[in-house]
Amino acid sequence: MAGGAAKYRHLSRKSSHRQALLRNLVTSLFTHESITTTWHKAKEAQRLAEKLITLGKKNTNASRRRAETIFYLSPIHQDPSTDKRKPQQPFQHIPRLFTTLRERYLHRPRGYTRVLRIEPLNKHFDQAPSAILELLDGPKDMRFHMTAKTLMRERATEEGVREITARNVQKVTRYRENGMEELEKEVRRMERAAGDMEAKEVGFFHPDFSLSSLSTGM
Repeated sequence: MAGGAAKYRHLSRKSSHRQALLRNLVTSLFTHESITTTWHKAKEAQRLAEKLITLGKKNTNASRRRAETIFYLSPIHQDPSTDKRKPQQPFQHIPRLFTTLRERYLHRPRGYTRVLRIEPLNKHFDQAPSAILELLDGPKDMRFHMTAKTLMRERATEEGVREITARNVQKVTRYRENGMEELEKEVRRMERAAGDMEAKEVGFFHPDFSLSSLSTGM
């Protein structure tokens, strides 16, 4: 509409190319739980991903048919043992959308994805603003891992856990299944990793340590 606000970003592409791009991004998101792209592409793909998860929560025949029109088919690949092309596996993401992801977000009213700004990926070219698009409460939920790291660090201080960190803990665990338990597991994992790193550093700077000990141990 002339003079009206744009309802979506054109992404410098005509309609068919834009839809193909967004379908490809969303299919990659549901495959890997997290993708990195430009800020504008991430925001548009986020809208489509949210609609897909809403379809998964409805769990009707109509919503399944609609989801099948959005996901890309898995690519045809060459079988090295027979040197023949295997047929496509249609809609490999559909079962996961209507089972695993539906159960993950069943009690979350909205907001199933998150866009995080990062430094431009192409610093030497256009320097377009970049972002990470991720599914919430999944294995690659960056804010969950960042909160666990902050919690580990603040517990080791005299001041203890800050109020803002306590609020973040509540946010990242509220709708996650066994949220507090999973957060404590992540904190303990990070503590073990930090302890192993500290032990290696102490061993490296120990007065009895020498490069010859490395050669003899190999």
